[in-house]
Amino acid sequence: MDAPHDTETIDDLSALAWVQDELRRSLEAAHKAMRRYLKEAEALAGSDVDAVDPGVLRSARAQLHQGVGALELVGLPVAAQLLRASEAALHKLSGRPVTLNAAAAETIEQASFALLDYLARLLVDKPVSPVAMFPQYRAVQELAGADRIHPADLWLHDWQWHEIAVDPGATPRVADAELRSEVETQTLALMRQTDGPAAATLSDLFAGLAAGARAVRGRGAERWLATSWQLASAFFEAQAQGLLRLDVYSKRIASRLLAQLRMSERGDAAPARDASPRLAQDL
Repeated sequence: MDAPHDTETIDDLSALAWVQDELRRSLEAAHKAMRRYLKEAEALAGSDVDAVDPGVLRSARAQLHQGVGALELVGLPVAAQLLRASEAALHKLSGRPVTLNAAAAETIEQASFALLDYLARLLVDKPVSPVAMFPQYRAVQELAGADRIHPADLWLHDWQWHEIAVDPGATPRVADAELRSEVETQTLALMRQTDGPAAATLSDLFAGLAAGARAVRGRGAERWLATSWQLASAFFEAQAQGLLRLDVYSKRIASRLLAQLRMSERGDAAPARDASPRLAQDL
C-alpha cells in the first residue's frame, strides 16, 4: 500500500517552507481572534454574552480552514486532519450558547503548536511519525465531540487486504466454543494485568486461528480472516514483549476481536472482508 507524503520525504521543501510560514501566520491570527473573544466575553460578564461579535470566532475558523486547504495542497493529509479537527472543535464551541473558554482555547493552541513542530521536523528531514501528534489530536477531537478517536486516525494509508504468512509452528485452530472460551478467559486475565503471560497466550491462540483459516482455500472471506487473526497474533505478541502498552485503545481492540471471533464461531466470516478493514488497520 502506498504511504502518504506525511510518512515520506517531501520532495518540494520550498513548498513546505512556504506552507509552514503561511500556516504560522494563519494560526497566530486564529489564536488572537479566540483570545480577543474571550477578553470581550469576560468584559461583558453578567450581561448578554451574545453581545460579543460572533464574527470574531468566524474569522478564527476561517483561518483554520485556510490552513487545512494549504496542507492538503502540498500533500500533507495527516497534518490537515489534525487542523480539521481543531476547526471542528472551534465550530462546536462557537454554537449558541458559546462554550469557548480559556481551557478550550489553550487546547486548540496546543494542537497548533504540535502541528508546527511536526512541520518543522519534516522541513529539516528529521524522522517523525504523525502519530506523535495524537495527544493533541485526541484533545481537540474530544472538544469537537467526535464519535471515533483512535491513533490509527493519523495513519492515513488506503487500506488493502494482503495475505500474511502464518506462523509455521502454530497448531491450526477453528473458531468454536472451546477456543472462544479460551480467548475470553485470557482476555479477562489481560485486562487485569500489564505483564506478558496472558498476551503471549492470546498471541498463540490467534496464530492458531490464522493457520486454521488459511488452511481453508477457495473461500475469500477466510483469507481475510487469516490476515485479521495473524495481525491479532502480532498485536498480542507486541504486548507480551512490552512493546505495546495496555491502554484504553488496546483494550478496545481486544473487545472488538472477541466480537469478531463470536461472529466467526456462528459461521459469519464475511464481516472480516466487508466490515472489518477498520479493525485490521487499527491492529
